[in-house]
Amino acid sequence: MTSEEKAAAGLDPYLLAQVREAFGRVVYSHKTHEKQADICFHRHRWQQGILISLTAISSGTFLVSVLGVLVDPQLATLATSFIALLVTATSLGTKTFRFAEEADTHRDIASRLWDVRESYLSLIADLISGMTSESDARQRRGELQAATRAAYADAPRTSPKAFGRARNGLKDNEEMTFTSREIDLFLPEALRLDEGGV
Repeated sequence: MTSEEKAAAGLDPYLLAQVREAFGRVVYSHKTHEKQADICFHRHRWQQGILISLTAISSGTFLVSVLGVLVDPQLATLATSFIALLVTATSLGTKTFRFAEEADTHRDIASRLWDVRESYLSLIADLISGMTSESDARQRRGELQAATRAAYADAPRTSPKAFGRARNGLKDNEEMTFTSREIDLFLPEALRLDEGGV
């Protein structure tokens, strides 16, 4: 029996199970908000790219119609008007669909949930190592639940697409896990656990 198992032997298994479950939910929520922020930022970039492109095209079409060199003046006027309509619609879209602001909000929520996630991880480590009493652990759990509830209260909804990307990142790409060797590579040599070195 390892020292962790010995320390956890006297621990309320239901308390540890509940804290671990809450940790897992926060991990998924954190990752989902990160992925939703990425989706919103990508949409913002596309929105801005389309607006810039249409504006540039409308300027070019206007110049062609002024010069009357390449195109029939009526056709040039019609094309210029149509492109101006698209520019107007896209401009209005940027006022309605505020993807940049939404991305910032999701990043803020993810940041808050990251802090809760790391605190749950510390609580789990303290419970397993026996470094905290069950009453202190219950108090910390309550504080973490309150912090999680506050973050969720301010959080905009996420999409199934973001959740799918989060699930893929956590399960398939192991975005939250490291091998002992990978962690050692982040640390100075004196702090590494791998006896064989790098």
